[in-house]
Amino acid sequence: MDKIKWLIILFLLFLLTSCSTTKRELSPGNFAGFNPSGYMVVSTRVELGGELDGLYVENGVTLTIRLAKGTESLEIYVVKFDKALKASSFWYKWGKLNFNELKVVLSAIPGVYGELSGNANSGYIESWLSGKWIYIFRGEKTAVKETVKAFKEYMKELKKSVES
Repeated sequence: MDKIKWLIILFLLFLLTSCSTTKRELSPGNFAGFNPSGYMVVSTRVELGGELDGLYVENGVTLTIRLAKGTESLEIYVVKFDKALKASSFWYKWGKLNFNELKVVLSAIPGVYGELSGNANSGYIESWLSGKWIYIFRGEKTAVKETVKAFKEYMKELKKSVES
């Protein structure tokens, strides 16, 4: 009789632990399916580390999506670092390559949030820093603004699906 009780307890314990939910964390690769309507995906690449505008992404994962619509091209970069301070450090280095130093210094609260947008040598850029994450969109101004709006909706839905 004692053996049966132990077996039932072990079975219940196994059942309870195997059915518990684990929180899945987002990674840049989760965004690889983003494809705004009207655009053709030229390339999608997820890599450990990576490079952005000649800067090496250390201790991070980089998603690069290149899109085309007619003769218009659009680039999307989603980077996740292992620590928010590393993301902030990269944010300031990258920002100084594309914008003036004062704009970059005033653009963010380190480790928390920041935004940079405007014309750069490589086209119009809209970007933001959020904790460990950096999001960068580059192309024609109208296309970038529309794509950022669509991406934020996609991100909201993706986060809901991961949390449920």
